Formats: sequence, C-alpha cells, structure tokens
Amino acid sequence: MRFHTLIWSIILPLCLVLLPKNVEANDFSSFLTANASLAVVVDQEYMHRRGENILANFQKILGDIIRENLKNGGIEVKYYSWNQIALKKDFLAAITVTDCKSTWRFYESTQQASILLIAITDANCPRLPLNRAIMIPILDEGQELSQIIFDIKVQRILRWKTATLLIDQSILNDNPTLVESVVHESAKNHITPFSLLLYKIDDSLRSQRKRTAIRQTLTHFQDQAHTPRQFIVVSKFYEDIVETASSMELFHAYNQWAFFVMSEQKRTYDAMSVTQSLGEGANIAFILNSTTPNCISSINCTLAELSMAFVTSISRMIVEEQSIYGEISDEEWEAIRYTKQEKQDEILGYMKDYLRTNGKCGSCSYWKIETALSWGKSEEHRKYQSNKELRDTRNKNFEFIDVGYWTPILGFITQEVMFPHIEHFFRNVTLDILTVHSPPWQILEHDSSGKIVRHSGIVMEILKEMSRMLNFSYNLHEIKVTAVDLAGEDAQQIGNVTDDLLGSLTFNIPYRVIEVMQSSNYFMAALAATIDEPDKKSFNYTIPISVQTYALISRQPDEVSRIYLFTAPFTPEIWGCLVAIIIITAPVLYFINRFVPKDHLRINGLSTLNSCFWYIYGALLQQGGMYLPKADSGRLVIGVWWIVVIVLVTTYSGNLVAFLTFPQFQAGIDYFFQIFTSRDIQQFGLRNGSYFEKYSTQITTRDDFRNYVQRSIIYSNLQGEDINAVQQGKRINIDWRINLQLIIQRQFEKDKDCKFSLGNENFVDEQIGLLVPRGSPYLQLINDTIVRMFQMGFIERWHQINLPSMDKCGGHGGMRQIMNHKVNLNDMQGCFMVLLFGFMIALFVLFCEYWYRWYFVEKKKTAFAY
Repeated sequence: MRFHTLIWSIILPLCLVLLPKNVEANDFSSFLTANASLAVVVDQEYMHRRGENILANFQKILGDIIRENLKNGGIEVKYYSWNQIALKKDFLAAITVTDCKSTWRFYESTQQASILLIAITDANCPRLPLNRAIMIPILDEGQELSQIIFDIKVQRILRWKTATLLIDQSILNDNPTLVESVVHESAKNHITPFSLLLYKIDDSLRSQRKRTAIRQTLTHFQDQAHTPRQFIVVSKFYEDIVETASSMELFHAYNQWAFFVMSEQKRTYDAMSVTQSLGEGANIAFILNSTTPNCISSINCTLAELSMAFVTSISRMIVEEQSIYGEISDEEWEAIRYTKQEKQDEILGYMKDYLRTNGKCGSCSYWKIETALSWGKSEEHRKYQSNKELRDTRNKNFEFIDVGYWTPILGFITQEVMFPHIEHFFRNVTLDILTVHSPPWQILEHDSSGKIVRHSGIVMEILKEMSRMLNFSYNLHEIKVTAVDLAGEDAQQIGNVTDDLLGSLTFNIPYRVIEVMQSSNYFMAALAATIDEPDKKSFNYTIPISVQTYALISRQPDEVSRIYLFTAPFTPEIWGCLVAIIIITAPVLYFINRFVPKDHLRINGLSTLNSCFWYIYGALLQQGGMYLPKADSGRLVIGVWWIVVIVLVTTYSGNLVAFLTFPQFQAGIDYFFQIFTSRDIQQFGLRNGSYFEKYSTQITTRDDFRNYVQRSIIYSNLQGEDINAVQQGKRINIDWRINLQLIIQRQFEKDKDCKFSLGNENFVDEQIGLLVPRGSPYLQLINDTIVRMFQMGFIERWHQINLPSMDKCGGHGGMRQIMNHKVNLNDMQGCFMVLLFGFMIALFVLFCEYWYRWYFVEKKKTAFAY
C-alpha cells in the first residue's frame, strides 16, 4: 500500500507538469447564471486638471442605459475614483477615464487579469492594440493631426522609416505636438523609429515669392537616380506644391506623397484638377478633413455612446446564449460555451460595429483617405478615346479610390493600402508589349491563324519574370519585319533579316518599331537592341540585359606531327645531359673495376670499356646485366646509377602518357593583331549590320580595326559568308562569338569533327538592352527589376539555356574527346620509326663488322702466309 502511494505521489506531479500550458478550465460563469461585471475607473485628479467632474453624471448615464436596454440579464458595476486600483480577474471589462500613462498601465494590468479595457484618455496618446481594447482620445476641434500621425504609425498605415514633412508655420504653431508625434518611438508600444526632415513654409508669402520658396525647398530632393523618398505635406498651398514638384519631376514611381487637406481647403478640393499636371506613375494620397462643421462633441456624449455600445453587446451575447442553451443538453453546453476571452472578443467586435454604425459624438472628427491609381492608366485611357465626352473630361493618368477613413474612436478603418502601387505595383493591369521574332532573344510560335500561342527566348523569359515581379499581365503585339523595315545608316543593309545565316544581330532596329515607340502607345518593346547613342534616340534603352562580344573564326590548326613523340617528354638539353652521363659513367665504372686492389674482386665482364658502356646502357633501359661488381666502390657506382635510372624512367613515362593523351597543335590565330601577320589569310569577312563596323569606323581609334573593315567583304548570306574558305585556311570571319559557336556546332554535327577554331580574344563589347518609350516613368523601375533578376541568377541561367556553348569542340567536349581517345598509328609511328632506325643501324654495324674482318683479319692472314 505504501509502495502504491509512493508511486502515485511521483507520477501525479509529473503528469501535471507535462500538461499543455494552454489547457485551462472554463471557470468563467455564463451570462445565463451570473451577471456581467464592469469596473468604471474615473481618475478624479485627471478630471480636476481638465476642469470637469463626470463621475456622478456617468453613474446616472450608465444606470439609465442598463435599466432601459438590458432586459434579459444584468450588469454589476463598480465605480472607482483612484487610478492606482488593481482590478481583480472577476471583472469582464473596465471603462477608464484617465491620462495616457495611466491608461497604458491599466492596459498591461488588465491583460494579466484578462479584462477587456475601454479607455478614454488624452490626445496624442499611442492607441491601444485594436484587437484587444478600445481607446478614445479626447480631442479638441482642429487638434487631430498629432493623433492621426500616432495612429498611422501604430496601425502601420505607412511603413516608412524616414519622411520629409512640409508644413505651414501657422499649422505648426497650432499643433505644437505634431513633430513629436511624427518622431515618437517606443518598442513597448510597437512604434518603430522614424527619422524626419522638417521644412517649414512661410504661409505669409504670396504669389511668386511663395512659389520660389517652395521650389527652393524641393530642390534638395532632385536627383537623377530616383532615390525613394516619402513626403508628408500639411499646407494650404498643397496645389502649388503639387504643381512645383511635378515640374521638378519629383512625382516618379518611387516617391510617395501624402497630403493633408484641412477643412478650410476641403471645400475647394478636387482631386482631378489638382493632379491634372501630373504624369502617369505618381504615388499620391490625400487625407481629407471631412469633419461635420455643426457637430457638437462632449465627453458625456462619448460616455453615453460607449455605455450604449457595451450594454447592447452584452444583451446580444445573452440572447445568443439563450438560443443555443435551449437546443442542447447541459453537458454539451458546458463543452461549447464561450470562455472569458471569447466573450471579450465578441463584445469588442459588437461594440465596434455599433460605434461604426451609430456613432455620433466621437465621429465628429472624420478624415477620409483617397489615393490615386495611376500605374498603367494610360493603357486603359485609350479605350475611351473614341468617346469625345470622356476624352475631354477624364484624367487619363489617374483614378482615385477610397482607402478608408479615420475617427477618434476606431482609428483607421481601411480596405486598401494607402499607396497601392508601392505594395502591389501594377495591380494586374494588362499592358501592351511590342515584340519581333528574332531567335534566340525572342522566339514566337503561331497557330494557323497567325496568333501567338507560345513565346520563349531570353527577352521573353525576362518579360515573364518581370510581369510576375511587377504584377502585370500583357498582350504581345508582333511586328513583322522585312528588309525594308530596318532602320540603318545604309538603306541597302538587310542586317539580320537573312534566313540562311545562323544566329542574329541586334544593331539595326526595325523602322516600324522605332515609329511605334515614338507614339508611346506601348509599355515597352520586348526585343533585344544594341545600346547605341541613347541620347540621340527617340526612345530609351534599359540597362544591358546581355553583353555580346565579337570574335574571329579561322581554320582549326593542324596537329603537330607525332613522329618524334618519343622525344617530346625531354627537352634537347635533357637528352644531351643523358648522353653525357652515359659516356661519363661507363669509364668511371671501368676504372673503378680495373684498379680494385684485390684480384678476386675484379669482374672479367667489366674489364673492357665497351662492356661497361653496354652495361650502363642496359641498366638505363632496365634490362640489367650478367655481371655485378663485387667491390663496394663499384657497387656504389651501380647503385647511384640505378637511382638515376628510376628517376629518369619514371619522369619520362609519366610525361609520355601526357603527350599521348593531349595532342599538340600548331600555332593558330587567337588574337586580332595576328590576322595581318598570317601569310595564308587572303580574305577578311564581316557580317552585314554588325555594330563592329560602326565601332571600327566611327568610335575607336584602333587602326587595325579600321583597316580590317576597309579590307573586309561584307556578307549577308551563306554564299558571302564562304565558310569553306575559312575551313581551308584562306579566310577569317568576324561575328558575335555566339553566332560563330553556332557555325562550329552545325559543322560538328555534320562531320563529327572540329574543323574551326575560335580566337581567344574577345573584342568590342556590344551592350544589349530593351526599349522603353521616351519619358516613361517606369524606366528606373524596369532597370531595378532587371538588376534583381541578375542578382538572383535568372538572366545568367536563361543565357545558358538559350545561347550556344562550346561543349562540342571545347571545354567539356574537348575533355570528352581526350578521355575517349584511342591510341592509333599516328601516335605510335615514332615507336616504329625507332625500331626501323635501330634495324638500319644494326645492319650498318654488321656491314662494318664484316668489312673489318675482311680488311684487317684476312689481310693479316694473307701477309703471314707469305
């Protein structure tokens, strides 16, 4: 028994510790069995400083509302006049009237006690979290700006980290806490840091002096880089600021402008007329003071509205509980009834709905937010051009939509972001894109009716990704290109409109494309074009999406004869040293063996110089010999010689394998300066419509480039290209490296052999970009998007997929050929030549031996006989 008690005393605490932390009993009573509990805290010291005494009046207002509107239940209310009170967990909600600091202290304590807080407090107080409390600042008429700025930061309506505030001196004097609200930061209240540039406008200035002062202020923000900037404008001269900033091109796609329009200017405000001078792509929003002028607001009225909202919410909760309880059993009710937190969430939602619909007192201050939709609006405007009435009245660049509104009770209620284009860019607007079929940049596939059904290529992939990143859809409009459509300095140039030449060029832009781009009826032209003299063109180029270089193609150099391959591992100096050490080592071995002091240590086989020579030579070839010195001195010579032999043979064998594996070629033409030094080259070719021709004759100072162009044959077809002359080594052609790679690939696929060589030098970098209409507000946006694609590696990957490589005749392809190389007769002919040469020398020596025997031996015998 004691053992079981001990076990349970250990297991039970352990189980309690391991229970999930969020599991708790629903011990808060239902409204069917207990009244709701409400704490009312009115700080008498705070009200005394304000010169008001509302506690007694609040008791009467709340009592009358409960008695008249709560029929099915009850609310127990306790009143406190001291702000240091610590509320117990028994309370469902608390209404407080105290200063900002005490309000936030109350909020922290009520969160620990799980009490819904409904607070009335000072103006310029950071708003309590909207999903956990209701806070109503006490605002005097015309003093809402500071609280609006606070709410913008707390509710993150604007997610700025820095801003420029342009404000009238008189407005700043009337709102001394405005700047403090803008720069206020608090990690505790989730208010992020905010840096501010403050420029005060002297609103006593008039006419031209006023405009001059505004222009001088805005001059600090002019730059060509379109640096993103945020502006808050609180001025009665907002129309002049819009006009001046527009003339200074400060309404570009990266800048954000928030204009506060005060009640005095609201009567004459017209968004369309204000923005009539602005171009497409601006980000501008207006926060309009739409406060009802004859509305009378008081704290007693606000208390009555809050009390009514709370009581009606409790009444709705009671009715809901009664309807559910009557349909289910007690056990089911206990399982599904509201927890305290769920009740508070429901009450908070009901109260906001009531105040949004029936609020009168606190809604006297009402600020409406309008924002402009401008990106891509010129595309939509063309649909209305046929209607003269709409054409005259409609602002083609702007459409204003309601973002939401602000009231002191609810803060900001928004259904849209204040600057939609900053968050969502083009908002899925359909844009018209111009393009031309030009592989590998733009590859268009059509159906039987001529409609584009598929598009690919480097430029098309960039367009697809750009549409995803900038959130727009597009319609492709193809321009059919013929030879007469090309715009070039020479009317006879037909550029890259040749069906038989491989690859393409981008220097000559079709004339119809230029003509259409001048009308600015298209968002951009999705076609690759060489960036050439951008300041003189009627359109803009984007930053380069590719840089193509020129190279030369020539005949593949012949392989060096391998008949002397066996001598290649060593240089002539090594071979000379090898012969010398053989000649030196043999006499050394002979003299050491000859002068050994003891007769029995002498070896007869090494007693002649000839025998020692053949022994050293045989050891070099690792064949050894019949004799080995017996004396230590002779053995030392042989031992050292064997070490030398091991090093020599190992080095020779390893290098011989390398020379067998990697063939050597004769010197080819790899650099431009070598072109004119080669005696075999008789012709020079240059593709028509290339940027190299203009660069060599009009831009560069290199005489060799100019000389080449003057002597070259400009070709536009396969006959003029004369690739056979290149293969025979009589001609050199210059073109884009990628186009020459296509030629090499086609030849390799046909002959399964590499017969052409590309030069190692890349010369004349040709930058390629896309086309954007002159004055387009989206040029910098498109450029930044292209930069991001480069940074993510997309464009490099599309180049690898769509452009040719040298895998077949260079790089990995060359390595594959080396790895699959089989030793053939060309590799081994040197070995057979050595054998033949050895046979011939042996026959010659045999002849010498016979001659020696006949001449000397037989002659001596004859003389002896006489």
